[in-house]
Amino acid sequence: MELPAGSEGDVIITPKKEGMLQYLMALKGALIIESGRGNGFILTRNGNMVAAYFKDQQSVYRGTFALRNLMAAPGNDAGQQQNFTMRSYGDEDFAEALELCTREKLLILPGIPEDDTVPVPGVRPGSSRYTPTFLDESTLTKIIRQPGVVAVSAFYEGFPVQSLGEADFEHVAARAEDLLRAGTRIAQDMNLGQPDQLILETAENKIIIAPCGDLFLCIITRADAQLGLMRVLIRSIQAEVEGEA
Repeated sequence: MELPAGSEGDVIITPKKEGMLQYLMALKGALIIESGRGNGFILTRNGNMVAAYFKDQQSVYRGTFALRNLMAAPGNDAGQQQNFTMRSYGDEDFAEALELCTREKLLILPGIPEDDTVPVPGVRPGSSRYTPTFLDESTLTKIIRQPGVVAVSAFYEGFPVQSLGEADFEHVAARAEDLLRAGTRIAQDMNLGQPDQLILETAENKIIIAPCGDLFLCIITRADAQLGLMRVLIRSIQAEVEGEA
């Protein structure tokens, strides 16, 4: 993902978190972050953090979820060098970067001023912006370690927000949202209530979709995975998340 070059400024090595926030308050542009955990950036406009992206060895994070990972990095990377490179943008470069971040669904939902006319993924015009509560990373780890599980993604409004495993998670989340909406519509038409779990089986794989807090889980398994065990695990996770709410 290539952001506009802008005017490259100082490189800050392993700064204190407070110092980094001071730079963000004065910066209109991008803060490029390279650390032992992964790489990413924050698009900021004079203290308003507009968009964020972070990629590590396991997954890609966008928007609010990327920001949480990026801001957590200094505490989790003790002893590892981190480079923070500032890129200052003029109006044209900033508009280009903002367009890219909008297209790639990187916007930080609470961070866009109300007078901006930037479309927010998953939010209809005129509605209030909402950021779902994302899951503890141990939850996805617990799922991916089950026998036969290939990949797992927690998605919201058709956008992946947390993922583990090997898959095209953008495509998975979009199609899982389609399946969820179709299944919900069919269940309502037949007066069956809200779906608890949706399962799609093929000769080679199974796909399980289930609500989990504010998000939905999409779990891809091999055909030989035990559905009974997966159902029990999903229900236990749902109970844990509801208990924390």
